[in-house]
Amino acid sequence: MGVADENWGSKKRDLYSMFGDQRRRVAPGLYEEIDRQWRQKYLQANMWTKKDMSYHLFHLWDNPEFRKDRLNIFRRIWQAPGEAFEHALRPILGMEHAFTTKWVTSKVLWSTAFVWLCTYQYLYNRGDWTKQTGFRAQTSKRMTVPEDASFPLPNPDLERGGPSDYYDMGFKKHPAASELKPSLPVKWD
Repeated sequence: MGVADENWGSKKRDLYSMFGDQRRRVAPGLYEEIDRQWRQKYLQANMWTKKDMSYHLFHLWDNPEFRKDRLNIFRRIWQAPGEAFEHALRPILGMEHAFTTKWVTSKVLWSTAFVWLCTYQYLYNRGDWTKQTGFRAQTSKRMTVPEDASFPLPNPDLERGGPSDYYDMGFKKHPAASELKPSLPVKWD
């Protein structure tokens, strides 16, 4: 196993050059005038203004051109209500907490909609033998417990009489089941 590399195998960029260390800068003959000019430009480029220090990634995403380059039109339309909600919360909560509130609120709304959909499907659109859609709830036969009158033998109310009792999905209890007749003759003369 190799030694851990903090640069993930890529070459490390040395922005300070060899003159990042003060001792090398004061060494006679090593630090020339061109090096002084380069260092002056480097230090000037790294001077952060108050605006630069206050700039946050959230400001970058507020830029319409930045968003247009990174998100397609459908995502921008889809995210517009959440962004408006976040911008309304920023004066009250601050940028980070407004973003977190928007994110958590959207996930809670999605979860609520999913739970409502599942509940509706289970209660009002349950699958049985009359249709092919809806949730199908599979239930097992409950176990025989000591409180049953037939214990330790199986409960006769729960026993199945034949192959047609398995997976009937409420067919035998439905009022239309007694009126249904087979389309082919059951007995041949």
